[in-house]
Amino acid sequence: MTKLSGFIYDTALRRFRPGTVSFGERIEELSFGAASSSLYIVPGFIDSHMHIESSMLTPTSFSEAAVQYGTTTILSDCHEITNAEGAEGLVRFMDSPVVNHTFYALPSSVPSTGLETSNGRIDSEETHLLAKDRRIIALGEVMNAHDLFSSGDNRTKRIIKAFREERPECPLEGHCPRFSGPDLDNFLSSGVDSDHTEQTADSMLEKLSKGMFIQLQYKSLRKDIIDSLRPEHDGHFAFVTDDVLPDVLMEEGHLSRVMRKAMDLGMDAGRVIYASTWSPAVRLRLFDRGWIAPGKLADIVVLSDLGKLTVEEVYVAGSRVYRKGIRQSVSHRTRSFPPSVQRMPVREEDFLLKAHRPGHQAITAIGHRVDSTMTERVNVEVDAGDDLVIRESSVNIVAAVERYGHGNPVIPLPLVNGLKRRGAICSSWAHDSHNLLVLSTDASLAARAVNLVIQAQGGIACVDDSGEFLVHLPYAGIVSDEPASGLAPKVSRVRHWLRDHGYEAGDEIMSFAVLALPVSPDVKVSDLGLVDVRAGKLIDWRTS
Repeated sequence: MTKLSGFIYDTALRRFRPGTVSFGERIEELSFGAASSSLYIVPGFIDSHMHIESSMLTPTSFSEAAVQYGTTTILSDCHEITNAEGAEGLVRFMDSPVVNHTFYALPSSVPSTGLETSNGRIDSEETHLLAKDRRIIALGEVMNAHDLFSSGDNRTKRIIKAFREERPECPLEGHCPRFSGPDLDNFLSSGVDSDHTEQTADSMLEKLSKGMFIQLQYKSLRKDIIDSLRPEHDGHFAFVTDDVLPDVLMEEGHLSRVMRKAMDLGMDAGRVIYASTWSPAVRLRLFDRGWIAPGKLADIVVLSDLGKLTVEEVYVAGSRVYRKGIRQSVSHRTRSFPPSVQRMPVREEDFLLKAHRPGHQAITAIGHRVDSTMTERVNVEVDAGDDLVIRESSVNIVAAVERYGHGNPVIPLPLVNGLKRRGAICSSWAHDSHNLLVLSTDASLAARAVNLVIQAQGGIACVDDSGEFLVHLPYAGIVSDEPASGLAPKVSRVRHWLRDHGYEAGDEIMSFAVLALPVSPDVKVSDLGLVDVRAGKLIDWRTS
């Protein structure tokens, strides 16, 4: 393999002299197997907050896909696989071979709250054991703010204490949506000091002013956000992906996709690269990377277009792992997986919405928002027959059907602004506990979609009067055993199905999946019922 070493990082961004390279400067005399007249060399990109399972790929497949876009280091918080398979499943997942530097955050939110059923649980005992693994370099995002704010002992506080005892040098990652003022102060006082959730300019600046490290994902990038980030903020924020689906990954890129958007919105390329290399390296205490200099890891990306971040070659620790036009990969083979859905088939009557009383009445429904993955609580006027069944065409049926064998009954809930054409979608990939999330225009199609996923032992099923199809996710019900190139068109078909059936969102699949995330405001779906996220409790949807 080609080896690169001895490059000098010029902090003043001066042009290089032959034999030296400066940050983001044009290469005119060095050749890396591509046209040498218009190349740029930059440090490898570092994604400091992401979830591999959100790509529905194994670590092996994900690393092969991401490295071709310049991502040489990631920190993955694998609370998805841990919710589905527990601590032992997390260790198996981490043992997968990779072609980039893959580090892990110890999941702190398994389950994310006590208002859902998962198949794994992380507490202080598991934290002490897992933290000894040196592949783990951070505590994964702390999402249960109610635990942080409450007095006395609880699981989140025990996890933080145990992790600090084992790994005092490592950062504590956060999930801090819409917190400000005293609530934000209380959050930060716990020692959790980063946030990657959707931002406004005001919320971001308040958090920065109080010492919080901001991780900006694609959906948070707007012109006002970029304009608010002044040079004095450099080093206190980084670009991250959080979640990226395989079709987006293969069509638009990985961290490079977020970086391009920041440049398109007006941020200087040098600042964007700084916020994707050195800033996250310092945040993660990975001082051996993030710049090009003697004694540092030779994680290097060769670009032919700085504005578009067109990657020609990628080097990891001095070895070339990608060259444009030549996709290197390890062999993929079909494996057998243990059953991931421990549930008997469901019936149509399980999904009938039943009111407390017959007649005209107001109920509480989930309001799906087109512009955000958050939801809102809305009141809907409906009619119920003498059998108490609500038959209202403007209301979709949504449910998180418990799949881990605990025998919980199906609890159908009402949702507005969902599917506008007759159909149903069910997924065992449903953040974060990954029960069988179903959205349907009627009870019969809901049962049909859920039973398809049960029969397949994991996947995403789409059904309507014209037919059905399924994307198989055999690994814990959330991960495919295919490479990204094979999985991407199948996931894209799900996205187009949602669009064709009237589901509107910036990211249709993720918007659907996080309807079951009970830490994302304002009301969400659980296998135990309707969750009021801010109050941290279950509520009765049959009253307004």
